[in-house]
Amino acid sequence: MQGRSKKRNEPNLTPRGSSRIPLRVRDLMKIAAEGIPHFCLFTKQTQSVSSAKSVVPMFLRNKANLNKILIFTLCVLCGACAAQPSNQAPAVASASSNQTSDPNRIDPASPLGQLLEKINHATKNIKSCRAAVEYLFIQEPELLNSQTLRKGTLYYRKDDKGSKLRLNFDTVKQDDAEEQKKSEQYFFDGVWLTKIDYTLRQIDQYQQTPMDKPVEVFDYISHNFPIVGFTGTDTLQKQFFIQQVKPSEKENHLHHLLLKVKPDSVYKNDYTQIDLWVDDEKFLPVRMMSVSTQGDIYDIRLSKMELNQSLPDKIFTIETPADFSKNVKTLDQKTQGKDTQWPQDL
Repeated sequence: MQGRSKKRNEPNLTPRGSSRIPLRVRDLMKIAAEGIPHFCLFTKQTQSVSSAKSVVPMFLRNKANLNKILIFTLCVLCGACAAQPSNQAPAVASASSNQTSDPNRIDPASPLGQLLEKINHATKNIKSCRAAVEYLFIQEPELLNSQTLRKGTLYYRKDDKGSKLRLNFDTVKQDDAEEQKKSEQYFFDGVWLTKIDYTLRQIDQYQQTPMDKPVEVFDYISHNFPIVGFTGTDTLQKQFFIQQVKPSEKENHLHHLLLKVKPDSVYKNDYTQIDLWVDDEKFLPVRMMSVSTQGDIYDIRLSKMELNQSLPDKIFTIETPADFSKNVKTLDQKTQGKDTQWPQDL
């Protein structure tokens, strides 16, 4: 704006229709502070105190009335000053509140937000899954770098009665040694975790939850066998800080996400971060590489996925050979901490 800015008009306390000289706020303040004789400084009609009194309303000639007006004037000024920023304060507070509640909130309209929505939609529609699995466990990579690779098949089914999981491992390869056949089976039905070791000819069964409170199998096993991303992206956003990573040249047709464990995450005692690769056609996780709080690495790859096909009950039925020893632990006998019956600890 060019030129001098206009001064904001001060409140005019002269009654409408009055011919008396308008009294501005600053005039009233000075009158109250210094007395009526000085009011002549604010009128151009006279230089005498008596003339000044002639144009001053009768109620202003009382010092007590002037003090009341001064108090009223100060209240008006304080109200005006407070009203000035009041229009902006709620917006600032609202923005600050949003940032405080979830400063890492992902915009649903962003590329990452749209990708997470596709993953969420794909995982919610899974009723069954059969996939080839490769599981590489690297113990203390910077010191021992001991590597164990297992290969097998994963089966998953979900219906109105709950969810079930079966993992069959058929081979094992230790470091640079030759790959060997070794049959191991893991079952989880939301309550009982069962491990069958055909080499030791032994069955171990561990109750993980109360019989009347079964859990979703992927929710549970992710703490011990790090398969994540199959329970919906709401869980991922709650437990992890999520970043989208540019895929390498070898990662064609894949989306790469970096999941960093939040301080209050249920995974805070299990992992520090998880790299998650998602297929750009099915939008389902195909690789999960996790770093544990001890520095160990769990690298799981899924391939040859068959979705929502009929899986017979027999697949999830535990058949116990008669000559196998059996070890059963109920929930009250279960030790605290990570389960030692998962394959990374064998």
